[in-house]
Amino acid sequence: MASAKAKKIQELREARGYSVEDVAHRMGETPERVRALEASDEDPDEGVLSQYLDTLGMSQDEKRKVWDDEKHA
Repeated sequence: MASAKAKKIQELREARGYSVEDVAHRMGETPERVRALEASDEDPDEGVLSQYLDTLGMSQDEKRKVWDDEKHA
């Protein structure tokens, strides 16, 4: 089962209308790697999560909210 953070990043990607392939291309990763991040039962490390959120075009305030939500989950 995917971790809460992994589920959240998938939800954010889908809400912004990006496909796995879109995110993978923008991150310089393979679609398989992005799918693995979204399905992982372990939280992605902060560097990968930050890169992922940057790829989605999230503002610093939006990113802070994701971090804060996760700290209180």
